[in-house]
Amino acid sequence: PFSLKNWSDGLKEFGRFYGYGDRPPEKNGDYAWLMHILKTLKSTGKAAVILPHGVLFRGNAEATIRQTIVDKGWIKGIISLPPNLFYGIPACILVIDKEGAENRAGIFMIDAGKGYVKDGSKNRLREKDIYRIVTTFNEQITTDPKYARFVPNKEIKEKNGITTEKGQIKPEFVEYAKK
Repeated sequence: PFSLKNWSDGLKEFGRFYGYGDRPPEKNGDYAWLMHILKTLKSTGKAAVILPHGVLFRGNAEATIRQTIVDKGWIKGIISLPPNLFYGIPACILVIDKEGAENRAGIFMIDAGKGYVKDGSKNRLREKDIYRIVTTFNEQITTDPKYARFVPNKEIKEKNGITTEKGQIKPEFVEYAKK
């Protein structure tokens, strides 16, 4: 449920939002859903979560939460998807992997924003686009730095946050959003 505005109506928290330095904003449930998923994963759990691109650069409470998740090493990868796949909102896939997070050296980023076909009023990933994304991620292929790049933690900390340009990740120049 992208950017759900009333996500907290009737919610019992059960501690799922503790330990991130802030609580998700009342008017945007993106991080509430992500934090729920993180809380329910075991210490070796893995997940792939489709979220709007805003989770990568919005500030305030979301910036605090995002930085905590990055610092914990839980984000193994970020895959930027083509525009207009879902609801007209630019989206990304956060690849979460808690196993080995304390030793994770960075985040593998893919800009898959150009690999699609127009299908009526929407865009659609073709089989070859999905194959390229999956193969690039699984094999950590970095031969095309404009498509995929491993971004070391040191660079992540120096840039102070994850951001995008016009809704697309630019793996060759990752910059972190200012709080």
